Amino acid sequence: MSFKLKTILLFLGVSLIPYALSMILLGNSFRQEQYNAVTQEMNTQLSLTVERIDQHLKTLQNDMTFIAKSEVMNDIYTQDLDRRISTMLVLKKTDMNMTGNFYVIDPHNKIIASSDFSAISKIKSINPFFVIPIHSAFTQEKIAELIVTYPLENFQPFFSNSPQRHYYLKQRDGTIALRPNVFEESLQVSHPLKHQPELTIVLEEEKGFAYRLLYKYEQWFIALLIAGAFFIAAAAYYIATGLIRPVIALSDTAKKITRTQDYTQQVSVDRDDEIGQLSDAFNTMIGGMDKALNEITTLNREIEDTQREVVFTMGSIGESRSKETGNHVKRVAEYSKLLALYYGLDKEEAEMLRQASPMHDIGKVAIPDAVLNKPGRFDEEERRIMDTHAELGYEMLQHSNRPLLKMAATVAYEHHEKYNGSGYPRGLSGEEIHIYGRITALADVFDALGSDRVYKKAWNDERIFTLFKEERGKHFDPKLIDIFFEHLDEFLAIRETFKDTHES
Repeated sequence: MSFKLKTILLFLGVSLIPYALSMILLGNSFRQEQYNAVTQEMNTQLSLTVERIDQHLKTLQNDMTFIAKSEVMNDIYTQDLDRRISTMLVLKKTDMNMTGNFYVIDPHNKIIASSDFSAISKIKSINPFFVIPIHSAFTQEKIAELIVTYPLENFQPFFSNSPQRHYYLKQRDGTIALRPNVFEESLQVSHPLKHQPELTIVLEEEKGFAYRLLYKYEQWFIALLIAGAFFIAAAAYYIATGLIRPVIALSDTAKKITRTQDYTQQVSVDRDDEIGQLSDAFNTMIGGMDKALNEITTLNREIEDTQREVVFTMGSIGESRSKETGNHVKRVAEYSKLLALYYGLDKEEAEMLRQASPMHDIGKVAIPDAVLNKPGRFDEEERRIMDTHAELGYEMLQHSNRPLLKMAATVAYEHHEKYNGSGYPRGLSGEEIHIYGRITALADVFDALGSDRVYKKAWNDERIFTLFKEERGKHFDPKLIDIFFEHLDEFLAIRETFKDTHES
């Protein structure tokens, strides 16, 4: 561990411990106060809610008692009065803005009247919320019951829920209803209903939300702790840096050299001790590395230039065996670069393709002269032999790890593939053919058609252009054909620049 880091850690330790103890002591005091305040506030809110619900249930029960004692109930068995009573019950349901229904049921469980007209005259088992007996005004005997079903959803309007706090119901058997969600950690207070004691209202609050004020206090304490620690850390950093500034200068210079690869930089330390000697030795070492790096860079450049010359020469050898001029490979190289740039390849990749494309026919060095330079058309066997030059070229180049030769291997292998899959040696189609192969194919065919060969005379431009338009999407990539015609003057300029000496 460095001296600088040790100094900083010492100052941090001395400062953080008192701050941490202060936060714990003050935090515990605020925590207990917050616990009590939250619980008290929740109980107050719950009491108000329970009181409103009890008042509502009391009103409902009183209204039912009033209806049960009304004079119309003494004639419930009179014709058409069931409809009148039912209509009155519908109005009461609407007035109470509730779900559920009112029912008047005789001693035989037959529904005489109801806010649900479809239930009248049926015998139905009903789970009542409130039951009010109906007595005859003449005999005082019980002649029916007024029942209300009151689904628990009716309590929902009394609950002011939020994502952090909600109410729900707990029944006597432990069943829970109307609970929106379950908090991972929560605080709960509960209170039974006076007019429905088997139901308990529970107010639940997410613990993090309930103690948000406490957490806010803790954040202030943590902020103070961090501020103090930052101040002392800054002081420690300043002191440590002053003590070992020369070592830091050496380290920073070394990092900068590593990042920028600029070995001309030197570190300046005006000291007579061991650190000064180390600085001098460092400067001497960097100077030697700069000289060595320049020599290596020059050597690498020479190797790359030699490699490019070898590649071009090998391509020329392949063409010369078939009695074609070296200018053919030059033209194909320039066409390929131009197509690559307009297709969207970057400058470096396009330049590498220009260097690799002359190797497209390198496999021809392995083709017998009798086949390679035959003046007429090939028979079937000769065509088969000639077509092997693509794979032969690939086999010659594929084992190299040099990017340029790997690209040349791809060009040699795929420059006779056709966009519609009818080419050779593998019958690739569309974008299965590498863009290097698609580009070189077009460049090679354009130059070959416009040049004299042992087996044919050069085509005129109109004939070549007609063929290219016909072969768009067949032999050639449509996009490359479009690029060719859009920039035709540039391709023709290249052909003129590198024309063979025997051409006029």
